Amino acid sequence: MQARTVERVESWDSRPFSGGVGQLHDLADADFSGAVDADGTWLFFLNGRVIGVFDGDMDRVADADGTVYEAPDESVALLYAMRHQDGETQAKYYTNDTPLSEASQTLTDANFTGYIELSENVLSGDYYVVYYGGRSMSAAFIGTREELHTGDEAFERADDEVGVYEVVKAPVSVTELPERPDDGDDTPAETAAHTTTAADDASTDSEATTEDASPPAGEDGVQSAADSAAASDGGASAAATSEASPTAPTSAERAADADGGASTAAQGSGAPGSASQPADGEQAWQETTSVPTISPADSEGEQPAGRSGASASTTNASAPSSSSSSAAGGRQSTLEKLKRAVKKREQKLQAASERIDTLKDERDDLRSTVSTLERERDELQAEVASLEETVSSLEEEVAASEPADATEDAGAAGVTLSAEDALAGTDLFVRYDSKGKPTLDELDATTDPDAVNGNLRVDHHTQFDTSAATVDGTAFESFLTDSAAYTFVSWTVRALPYEIRESGHQSGLSELYAALPSVDRAELRGTVEVSPDDETTISRTFDVVLRDRMGNALVVADINTGRDPVTAEEMAALVSDATAIREGTDHLAAAMYVTGSFFEPAALETAGDATASGGLLSRSDRESFVNVGRKAGYHLCLVEDRDDAFHLTVPEL
Repeated sequence: MQARTVERVESWDSRPFSGGVGQLHDLADADFSGAVDADGTWLFFLNGRVIGVFDGDMDRVADADGTVYEAPDESVALLYAMRHQDGETQAKYYTNDTPLSEASQTLTDANFTGYIELSENVLSGDYYVVYYGGRSMSAAFIGTREELHTGDEAFERADDEVGVYEVVKAPVSVTELPERPDDGDDTPAETAAHTTTAADDASTDSEATTEDASPPAGEDGVQSAADSAAASDGGASAAATSEASPTAPTSAERAADADGGASTAAQGSGAPGSASQPADGEQAWQETTSVPTISPADSEGEQPAGRSGASASTTNASAPSSSSSSAAGGRQSTLEKLKRAVKKREQKLQAASERIDTLKDERDDLRSTVSTLERERDELQAEVASLEETVSSLEEEVAASEPADATEDAGAAGVTLSAEDALAGTDLFVRYDSKGKPTLDELDATTDPDAVNGNLRVDHHTQFDTSAATVDGTAFESFLTDSAAYTFVSWTVRALPYEIRESGHQSGLSELYAALPSVDRAELRGTVEVSPDDETTISRTFDVVLRDRMGNALVVADINTGRDPVTAEEMAALVSDATAIREGTDHLAAAMYVTGSFFEPAALETAGDATASGGLLSRSDRESFVNVGRKAGYHLCLVEDRDDAFHLTVPEL
């Protein structure tokens, strides 16, 4: 399974999976749509049918524990199953040439099986329309948080977008569940189905509908009223009805069957044994308003082995002559179904109660933590106030004891600094002349770079008086604006966002692209400290640290201002330091190496080894990404300073 798909599925509502064929059948009976992860093997369900088995086989799932993830919508369960099959791209279209709605109607009319993906050159998100049996469902993942939208809203959003979409033909592989193990019932559901008459089926199904509004329809479901009526009328009639009803009845069909087996049987088209009946069954199946029930036998009009639609000849041959025994079998079957429904609801109730208890415990723990932190805050505030008062008193004493003329001489003489000390004592700030004018906070496809840069400025703050300060004989102001660190920071906020946008790399460099509007200040020769746990503190120093308003490190960079190339050892040191910081914070989006020279081949190889990754859908992978954990990492970017201009060379824009 692709890591991105696993991450999305694990965000769904979940509950434990204890393993066993019986629980798989319970999911099928409940028309479950979602996924099951059992020891690394994944099963995808759609309306109770297994439509994909990945990274293992059915036997491994049945014998292992794991987790059940319930899909927020049927469309995503079918989409993920299709995307992990061997799909084939049929065509690509530009929305301005071929509107999405026009292509969708054509695919629906053609009973297409596959999906449309609209993501290329689209900034707002990824859009999908999934097709099966002439039916379509829509799903959209909007924004950097990939918020899920489905149904008509998702399709309308997609139809309004401008971009390139591709049509992918994808097979749907349906896997039958192993036979449910014998649970000790005296009257198995399959036997009861063979011994139930049309009148008894109508009565018992009506009772089941009254007591349970949505009884499960699974492997051991009650035989449809149409089959029962056919069994009573004779072998020839039963065979025709069995062909027209290849799948277990839905709740709505069982309620309709309560009006009598004869009316249900009359719904099939053609005379008994007519060759047109399978096609009519397919037409009725396509006209349903819900997602089609997927079965490998549906397209052939045949019954899967072991399900309730057994052949009419077998049903007729095994039916007892006594109507009283048939009625007893029907009531027994209904009773067993109701017992299973009650058991499943009790299991859900127990899971919900356990979840409530867990959340209450977490709430109490958080309240205790908040109380502790509030006390610590109050103590620290009092300590800071005391220290500030002490500092103020000492400053007054020093000022009173120092001769006035000595102070004036020191100010006139100014300060002479080394380049290292000057940069270490300087912070840069990203500010705007007016928040009412365009800013990086509104970065999207319509943002005007000239308007933003006209409103943006890079201010500086120093820990020394700059009025008469010099750096190696150069006035501090001139030294600062000509330094590689200052020009790099200016390029990062003034040019880099638009280079990423115009080259179409917003998705590939998503973490960096999303972080740039949040840059509030730049610390030169800055040190970053993180605490992965309560006992460990990690500290690393970089030439430039870009931070947000809360002081979180967003981007770190090392700068090579010499003529010698960057070596493999220097590259490895940056990767090691950045990885250590990323393991202790979720905010770091990128690490950059900037050079006015070039990168040795060994240095490029080191960077490549650090960012090597794979996946089934490499086109969606993040570019030049260093994986720190399954869901965590940062972009490793290599920048060259050529002719007073910076160029991002890895990844190449």
